[in-house]
Amino acid sequence: MTQSEPIAVETLIIGAGAAGIMAAISACERGAKSVVVLEAGERPARKILISGNGRCNLTNVDADQPHHYHSTQPRFPRPVLASYTVEETLRFFHDLGVVTRVEKRGRFFPVSDQAQSIIDLLLDQMQVLGGQLVLSARAEKLRAREGGGFDVVCTDGRVWLAETVIVSTGGVSVPKLGANDSGMGLCERFGHQRTPLYPGLVPLESDDQTARRMQGVRLWAKVAAEGPNGRWIEDTDDLLFTRYGVSGFTILNLSARIVPWLATGPKQIHVSLLPESTAEQAAQLLRCRWQLHPHRPLGLSLAGLLHGKVARPLLDCLGLSSELKVSQIAKKDCWALAQRLTDWPIMVTDAHSFDHAEVTIGGIRTDEVDPHTLESYLVPGLYLAGEVLDVHGDLGGYNFQWAWASGRVAGERRGN
Repeated sequence: MTQSEPIAVETLIIGAGAAGIMAAISACERGAKSVVVLEAGERPARKILISGNGRCNLTNVDADQPHHYHSTQPRFPRPVLASYTVEETLRFFHDLGVVTRVEKRGRFFPVSDQAQSIIDLLLDQMQVLGGQLVLSARAEKLRAREGGGFDVVCTDGRVWLAETVIVSTGGVSVPKLGANDSGMGLCERFGHQRTPLYPGLVPLESDDQTARRMQGVRLWAKVAAEGPNGRWIEDTDDLLFTRYGVSGFTILNLSARIVPWLATGPKQIHVSLLPESTAEQAAQLLRCRWQLHPHRPLGLSLAGLLHGKVARPLLDCLGLSSELKVSQIAKKDCWALAQRLTDWPIMVTDAHSFDHAEVTIGGIRTDEVDPHTLESYLVPGLYLAGEVLDVHGDLGGYNFQWAWASGRVAGERRGN
């Protein structure tokens, strides 16, 4: 396609997601004379639209804490998070007109329960400040100009001349919404490197037949796993048994760290169906229940303690009959059941694909980017923000906080 006459802008942002739109607002507030956001798709911010089941989990009470963020350079996110805090994020959205409420685990949602309202208000603010959104504009080439600045060529032939470029194209999760690694590819042409990419905040697959028999059951549980360094990670919340393995809040949250471990083979997770109890306490609980109702069969004795679809498979895997009178149960079988209730090992073999992932684990290496400004160490005037970088957060609003904060910092162009 024939290239058009170049269009000169001060700040060009590639990618109109959460980080890109925030970067545009930040650049406009800084006083940039012209700010343009290129979006490859026909609609902006499509991942915001589906986030939080369409409600948009804006941030989290605890989102300033660095331990909720993960990178091959663990300290990298800290300066950005410190420079744009949860308090500042909430003030920004409240000033836009967003009324928020706090839900379980400190998650902030708009009272409207509508992610579209967040998109509408962000775009309105950007346009009021003078920012321009250009849709169906896929950046194909990014070249540094002698003497400074960049040429950006789109697939439709349009050419942009920009003093500063911010790459905020996101990761590769949910490709049906247009997600791809094109932004990483643009950065790689300047010598940037990416870390391995994995699906994050994603269900896990398992061939455990006991778990498979519990398909459709959702319950409160603690899940733990031991990392390659010998350190344990754990979370307590909803656990969902599925036809392919396990899901639910606990699994999604822990998957961000478990999935890379699966690259070397299957990994064992440990499930406690009685999160507040040790094996000894569970055994005592069982004995007390059985002493109160010695006539009951084992299966019925667990009613009110375990979901009905959970008790039978667990007993079967231990070789215990659900019809056995509790007065006849041997001490060793009581102890075996108590151990299984508090530490049930399940082997997970793989993760669901990027189609089902909420974030991308990995991205452009952070040791090639200034942690205070997000400017490339390799190319002056090139900034990176959001999920295109090798930073991802826990489930519960943390990835949005990273998007808002990194977009804000990149748009401020602190390195100039």
